Order: sequence, then structure tokens, then C-alpha cells
Amino acid sequence: MWNDTYLKTVLQPDYEYACEHLLPHLFDALTAHALMLGGCGVAHADEAASLLRDLRRTPFPAYDPRVEDVFFTLDRLLASRNEEAAGALRTALSRNDLDMTIYRLSARLRLMRAMERVLRLRKTLLNFAQRETDTVIVAYTHHQPAQPTTLAHYLTAVENVLSRDTRRMLSALAHLNLSPMGAVALGGTSFPIDRSRTAELLAFDRPIENTYDAVSASDWQVELASVITVTSTTLSRVVHDLLFWASRGLLSLEDGLVQGSSVMPQKRNPVALEHARTKFSKAIGVTQSVILSSHNVPFGDINDPGPDMQPPLTSMWDDFREGLELLIASLNNPTINREKWLREAQQGESVVTELADAIARHTGCGFRDAHAHVKALLTSLHEQGRTLSATTTADLHALGLALPEEDVRSALNPAEFIARRTTYGGPAPAVMTGEIASAWERLAADQQQHTELTARFMRSREALEGGAS
Repeated sequence: MWNDTYLKTVLQPDYEYACEHLLPHLFDALTAHALMLGGCGVAHADEAASLLRDLRRTPFPAYDPRVEDVFFTLDRLLASRNEEAAGALRTALSRNDLDMTIYRLSARLRLMRAMERVLRLRKTLLNFAQRETDTVIVAYTHHQPAQPTTLAHYLTAVENVLSRDTRRMLSALAHLNLSPMGAVALGGTSFPIDRSRTAELLAFDRPIENTYDAVSASDWQVELASVITVTSTTLSRVVHDLLFWASRGLLSLEDGLVQGSSVMPQKRNPVALEHARTKFSKAIGVTQSVILSSHNVPFGDINDPGPDMQPPLTSMWDDFREGLELLIASLNNPTINREKWLREAQQGESVVTELADAIARHTGCGFRDAHAHVKALLTSLHEQGRTLSATTTADLHALGLALPEEDVRSALNPAEFIARRTTYGGPAPAVMTGEIASAWERLAADQQQHTELTARFMRSREALEGGAS
């Protein structure tokens, strides 16, 4: 009988976690193994596959302290119905390769779901950007107003990063979607099994070529944690900007996403964004426990990067999912105060780069000298208590500069500042239209790949549940 402390702290929690999160993958892996054995001529293996299909449709037994884990619970169920079938299933099988297969199947499903939400967020961003190609905003660097751009320029920048995150997820999928089955404990088997067939049945790309690697490696799980860290970090930064804009009345969320105050009736607290930031922060925090579960662990040990890593991974996926859902909802239909944003650009000093450019173009001086002239102009204006928008040709004459009035006014116009930025990737509306169109094409390609992969994995599950093998 197991020690009571070990039962309560390890075996029972592991059993309950497996029942809640891993049972479908356990049945998939064992059914694929049984079908492969049957194809290799192992007697009673096909009967085991049939029994597994029947058992997965019945309630799974509750925890019994006399049985170590879900595998042995299922083993007993099989043996109670057909001892020869249960015996056949144990051929060339260890909990080592079985567990690692289950973990990969679980991670694959979670990753595909996370990717689908990232794709939805990208779609939301592009729809948002299409509405805001002419919306002037002031971009900030070092927490100071920098240059005017458009809201569409900002939103497509975020979508660009998420498109790379999508590629990172697909790359991580390629590394995890390999089959450990047939590696047994770590040294393979003397039975003439067909590992490629098992991989095919489970919709893995191929078997892992080294059986020691198959049951020992944790790099793919650390990679998943790293990908979620990268994406969550970007989205946390975006939420910071959104909250900054909301605090200044430039952006307002829909009613169902804000909360009032118990004492201040005017408050519209953007709580959905605050909770999204918390979710991403928690996801990042949990990824560290995933990484540390693999740190300084002997390569052959599998408990740390195996069952002990699964609950943190589940928390990571859950927090990441909820953060994405909150952000998608927040960006679906916010109210944008375009007039206030434009006034900030008109009344501030974010357009000075274009004034320096105009001076360089008209006088033939280098930008370094033009930069110095603008700096001197700003000093003079500040001393007089005047704003940049009040600049006249006389102010420039005082600095020894001669520019036509219309060129001065044009240089100080935020919309014209943006319209001149027509270089590749710039914010000019004409450029943004093409950039958004390219982003839609890229998104469509990624969505198609995700759809095809999802269909492939679903066909595998359906066949293992009882369809054609």
C-alpha cells in the first residue's frame, strides 16, 4: 500500500489531473499502439483496440488508492474483459513512451487552440486598422511625445509581430509533433513493431529517431513556454499603450468591458484590459516554472519534465487564452476620440522633424544643421510662451532662414507629415492600404494552414475513436 502522504501529494492529484485533461489522449495513444500491433501480427491486439474504443465511451473509474495511476486503472479494466487483449497491448509499451506521447498530444491540441485565438486577434487588429488609416495619433518614445503617425500604423505593427508569433507557434508545432511511441522505456524493443505506422495513426509527422531522446527530452515543452512568453510580452506592452490611451480619453471600451466606481459616477474603468494584462503576466510567470522543471534535471529523468510540468503548462495555456479573449473583445469595437488625438498632434511639437526636413530641402543645408535651427526655434518660442503651431516665416527669418509660408504651414500639419511618409512600411494612408492588403493575404495563408492541420488532427481522432484505421 502506498504511503498516505505520497498518495495525497502525488498519486491522487496526478490521477485527477489526468482524468480531467489527458484521458482522450491516453485512449488515442493506446488505440494507435494496438492497431499498429495488430498490423504487425500480434495476436489479440485488434481486440484490445476494439475494447479501448468501447471503454472510452464509458465513465472512467474514480480514484482508487490501490491503483497507481490511470494507465494501470485502464489496464485492469481491459484485463477484466479480456486478459489476452490486455496482455497484447502491453507488448513494446512503457509508461515512459506512452506518457510522453500523451503530453505531446495534449500540447498539440492546446497549441492549435492558442494559435486559432492569435489568428482571431490578428483579424480583429486588421479590421480595426482598416477603419483608422486616416486617424492621426501621436506616438510616444521614452514616455515622451515623438512623431505623428496613424492608429492603423500602430495596429498593423502589432499584427506584424503576431504574424511572426504565428510562425513561431508553427515552428514549435513541428518540433512537438513527433511520436515517442515505440521507444518503450528508452531503449526501444526487440519486437518488430512499426513506429511509423503509430506516428501516422496519431497524425504525428514522424517517429522521433532516437528512442532515448523520445522519452527524455523536454526541449519542446520549454520551447512552447518560450513562445508563449514572447507573445505574452508583446501583448502586455500593447495593453500598456491601450490603458495609457484610455486614461487620457483617447480610447474607450464598450460598456460590458468597463466598470464603474462605487463613489465616483463618472468613472469608466477599462477593467477588461487590466485583467488581460494580469492574464498575460500570469502566463509569463508560469512559463518560468515550466523552464525550471527541466533545469538541472538528469536527461534520463522524466518526472520533472513529465507529470510535474503538466499542471503549470495547463495554467499557462488557460491564462494565455483568457488574456487573448479579453483583448479581442476589447479591440472589437472601441470608441476612438479622433478629434482629441488630432488636437494633440496639432498643438504639440511632434511634427518638428518635418520642419527640419523642409529646411534641409529648401536651404540645401544638411539635416544636422536643420536640426540645430529647429532646436533654436523651439528655444525662442518657449521663451516667448508660444507654441510650435504659431510659428511664422518671421520666426524663421530671425534665424536666417527663408521658407515660403505654405511650406511652413504644410510642415506643421500632422496629416501632411504622415502623408509624406511613403517609404516602404511608412504610415502614409496610401502605403497603409497596401500593407493592410498584404497582411490580409498573409493572415489568410496562416488560417488555411491552421485549418488544414486542424482537419488532419481531427481525422486522426475520429479514426481512433472508431472510424476507419
